[in-house]
Amino acid sequence: MTSRINKEELNGISGYRLEAGLYSAFICAQKGANCIQLSKGEADLLRTPPSQEEFFAQPNLYGTPLLFPPNRINSGRFTFGGREYCLPINEQERGHHIHGFLSSTPFKPKERWCTAKEAHISFLYEATASEPYLSFGHTFSVESSFSLDETGLTHALTITNTSETAMPVGVGFHTAFNADFLHEGREEAYVLKVDADQEILIERSTFMPTGEYARDNALLTALREGSYRPYAQALSNHLTTKTDQVHEIWYTHLPSQRSIHYSTSSPLDYWMLFNKGGKEGFVCAEPQTWIIDAPNSKLPPEKSGFRALGMGESLAVSTHLALIG
Repeated sequence: MTSRINKEELNGISGYRLEAGLYSAFICAQKGANCIQLSKGEADLLRTPPSQEEFFAQPNLYGTPLLFPPNRINSGRFTFGGREYCLPINEQERGHHIHGFLSSTPFKPKERWCTAKEAHISFLYEATASEPYLSFGHTFSVESSFSLDETGLTHALTITNTSETAMPVGVGFHTAFNADFLHEGREEAYVLKVDADQEILIERSTFMPTGEYARDNALLTALREGSYRPYAQALSNHLTTKTDQVHEIWYTHLPSQRSIHYSTSSPLDYWMLFNKGGKEGFVCAEPQTWIIDAPNSKLPPEKSGFRALGMGESLAVSTHLALIG
């Protein structure tokens, strides 16, 4: 099968259909250049919105939403470089800013091409002085590129600081696996394996890090062994990885031994796992470049993941998503 790219609609949502090998992907530029469908045969790896209305209402719970910044900022405020950053409070129950709004922001198509075996498309967002991003105070660009071939989907993202001052930067993806990706009606037949190093302990009322870590506990043991069953039990946990290794998650259907394989590497050195109670039909595996509330953390940058880009500097990250078996 030769590769191709077409403009199409999926459940009332406009976007671009990529096909290569046995894979098919659908990307919506209007909402953060989000890949909201990745299929191989009968397997649907990602949670796909059933309608435009539901997707636009909850863009962070479908596909591969872009997070900038990733996770929570305490009270939406932090100080860096002699100035205070004030982000809107969009988690009202806790009084925090969470995830940013790039997942709801239109991206412009930049380029697309196909070879016999690969389909590639890229998108661009630019925050400018006349069209700023929130009250962030920096101009910057984000290029989001997708390459589909017989091995799966590679997603590459580059953020560039186009302002004249150092820009704090943290990025992540709220990737939502389809909990029953083989459509067998048995979510309890799936297990999760994560290359977790430590768990970052969280104060549950505020959802801020306590400053403590767990090196071993029942959750970490089950995740490392690949025996954790996310169905019907709440999962909302923050993990570190071993930064010098490829970071991998396997979500496996035990009867068939077929797996979603999701991989990345440094600087996406932290995972957030989330399933909204375990009965909503999805499991989110969220790679992030920094921990929750990193800009306010007292930890050194090598522990918190906090970083800043100088004028003209860029941060590049990538992920790969595939069906194995």
